[in-house]
Amino acid sequence: MIDRFGMRLGLSRRTGLAAARHEVTRFLRRLAFLIAAVTVLVLGGAAFFVLFEDVSFWRGITWSLDTVATVGSIPHSETTGGQINQIFLITFGVGTMFFLLVTLTELFVAGDLSGLVEALRMQRQIAQLNDHYLLCGFGRVGRQIARDLQQAGVPFVVIDDNPDVREAFDEMEVLHLEGRASDDQVMKEAGIERARAVIACIDSDAENIFATLTARELRPDIQIVARAAEEASERKLIRAGANDVVSPYKTSGRAMAQLALDSERIRPDGLGTSPGRPVVVRGEMSSSTES
Repeated sequence: MIDRFGMRLGLSRRTGLAAARHEVTRFLRRLAFLIAAVTVLVLGGAAFFVLFEDVSFWRGITWSLDTVATVGSIPHSETTGGQINQIFLITFGVGTMFFLLVTLTELFVAGDLSGLVEALRMQRQIAQLNDHYLLCGFGRVGRQIARDLQQAGVPFVVIDDNPDVREAFDEMEVLHLEGRASDDQVMKEAGIERARAVIACIDSDAENIFATLTARELRPDIQIVARAAEEASERKLIRAGANDVVSPYKTSGRAMAQLALDSERIRPDGLGTSPGRPVVVRGEMSSSTES
């Protein structure tokens, strides 16, 4: 929960392709600024060395770089202006050079570069999919759907922005994108243009409605199956564009009632053979056959 709030507030790192690109871009911008600052310091220091020490501009550049890098191969200045210039270069140049080295180290040590490589590899695999399923939400319902899809041998991509499910991603070895299913860019990265269907099973009905609206806007012809925890959300999901809306609570309640009432189908071992039909609310865009 803390990680999730931190990610929302920008206090912790996001993962995924867009986040990895953002982190690398941020580092590259900082790196470019630091390189520009060092360049200005060296050229400015060279100009002052030319003015106070009566040396060539190239000699001034090498003297400034030697001072900024704290090499000390060139003797100290004999003039007051040159000494002040050296103090200025040491004070600001050393700090800038150190910050530059720290930035370069952080780029590799923090894992953002490797995260970008991993995200690009995942994106290449997703780009090769066709006629796949988009599974929005990786909670308890979403994980069971993922297991069923894996057993059926059909390709799918999971979309979820909850940092708590990262271990589940790795454990089940599923193709995934970390982001919100209501984000157009995330849906496009998941390949909604080539997908067969969208399954919206996020824990929040509001998120399922937004995910359904996004999917229907991007692909008016795609099949959308959505989950509704509240009865009032069923019709809203239908109006949002869902073909089928499934209520897990109604489904489990109907199954339990059917098992209790269907006494003539009780086996000698005491277990029922008919779990009952699931409760499915169908919209106008749904087909006439059971899905």
